[in-house]
Amino acid sequence: MSDSAVIKETARPAWGLGRRLPFLPFGIVPLIGLIAVMLVALVPFAIGKVQAPTEAAARSAIEKEGADWASYSVSGQWVVLEGKPPSREAADRVLEAVRQARAPTLFGEARPATWVYDRFTWTEYPLQPLPGHQPRIGESDVAGVAPAPPSDAAAAACDETMSRLINGSTINFSTASTIVGASSDNALTSIARAAESCAGVLRIEGHTDNVGRGGYNAILSRKRAEAVREALIARGVPAERLVAQGFGSAQPIADNRTEEGRARNRRIEIRTVRSSDAQLPPT
Repeated sequence: MSDSAVIKETARPAWGLGRRLPFLPFGIVPLIGLIAVMLVALVPFAIGKVQAPTEAAARSAIEKEGADWASYSVSGQWVVLEGKPPSREAADRVLEAVRQARAPTLFGEARPATWVYDRFTWTEYPLQPLPGHQPRIGESDVAGVAPAPPSDAAAAACDETMSRLINGSTINFSTASTIVGASSDNALTSIARAAESCAGVLRIEGHTDNVGRGGYNAILSRKRAEAVREALIARGVPAERLVAQGFGSAQPIADNRTEEGRARNRRIEIRTVRSSDAQLPPT
């Protein structure tokens, strides 16, 4: 009877280096863990050092403006303003004051707030004109008072004319600017002439794409609509026949995921105010 040897093959370790462990600087592992713990512990401290100057700057700016209607919340270097502004101008002043406010920081006195936007609650009427006249839909067409709304057929005809004029030309603004470009003169003159044959009140609507903060886009779209209103008034359209309103990025007409779509969404529209749109000021 012959003996036979049973040979067992031991599977190689996964690291593929035979039976030896690869060299690892195991002493570094606790060091990395210690560094991670220290970083986690420093995060609240760092946030506090950044957030405290931002809060101080926002508080100081609101107090200097005397805006006791405004409140704020801060997250890091972001500031959100809330409240019921007495006017658009007051809201703009507070926003700009907080953006420009300075406070002592780790790097000396600086402007700590990087983003400032609003969640204001407005108590004004949906169709808010620039300073001047408040349109009262339904009253007679006398100086300083808006005319009565036109029939649906007349409003539709006016809207079609305005749409054709605007689509056939361009009202230009520089990036992030509210100043109407000189290249828009001919388009604005044509719109002003067409407005003479339109009945009722015309609403100038400003729209933006979705790039940027919502609060900023809302303000930008409104100010651009107001700039177009002023340009039409300068060309002879009665002030009481024009109102301006900004919608920000809330009403896109194209896909904001493409440059072409965003360009289409950055627009001015002019529509006739219908009876269903109008709201009289509360008594």
